[in-house]
Amino acid sequence: MNVLFLDAPYTGKVELCPETITFLKKKNIRCVALYASVQFCNNLEKIQEQLDRLNIKHITSRADRTHVRGQLLGCDNYHDSLHLNAKELEEIDAYLYIGDGKFHPLALVYAQKDVLKDQVKEIICNDPMARKMSMMDFSAIRVILRKYRASLMKFLVAKKVGVIVTVKPGQEHLKASFRLEKKFPDTKFYFFVDDVVSFSQLENFPFIEVWINTTCPRVGFDDQEKFVRGVVNLNDAFMVREILGKENALNNV
Repeated sequence: MNVLFLDAPYTGKVELCPETITFLKKKNIRCVALYASVQFCNNLEKIQEQLDRLNIKHITSRADRTHVRGQLLGCDNYHDSLHLNAKELEEIDAYLYIGDGKFHPLALVYAQKDVLKDQVKEIICNDPMARKMSMMDFSAIRVILRKYRASLMKFLVAKKVGVIVTVKPGQEHLKASFRLEKKFPDTKFYFFVDDVVSFSQLENFPFIEVWINTTCPRVGFDDQEKFVRGVVNLNDAFMVREILGKENALNNV
């Protein structure tokens, strides 16, 4: 089946609401990293003009798997997903997200899970449709990261691990998952391939001690409670010892 994906840009006014402007002034924000969901990212000129009038510098980038600068995907939830260099990361005071909902801006919280707590930047969410502002910070994912750390520890000692693989385009990482067998030769890996992740079917395999998620990385975080035996994302599985062995935000939540 041929599939055609089309952008559906928002045709209404896209601008900072009064609440957001007041907050930026009150917090003396001097530089923001500006991102938006796809329906708003091509209509950010008004936002940039408002920031310029407020004398606030705005930085953006082209994140992984996006096709335009400033676009944010929910799976851009690792520190290097946004392709911001060290100087830019140090310069920004906060992230400014233009859009509705929590799924996309939560990626900006997850992307900071490996930095020290005093270096975590706030996420300012400006909803142009509801004309209101909301905030996100590390507290939004504290419980999830505690469970995730427990899953990492479980994976490190597990002998039988289930690997979930999807055939969905853009999320299929079967070949990459095979490298687990070379990385952990003393662990037995079982590969489960499907077009979707069927959480209800996982309990049919009670011999699995912990699961590896190779699909969208948000499954490993947002759906943590659906995995009774725990779940770890593929890229974190390869670096499990490094993650558990270093002092970072994950150790102190």
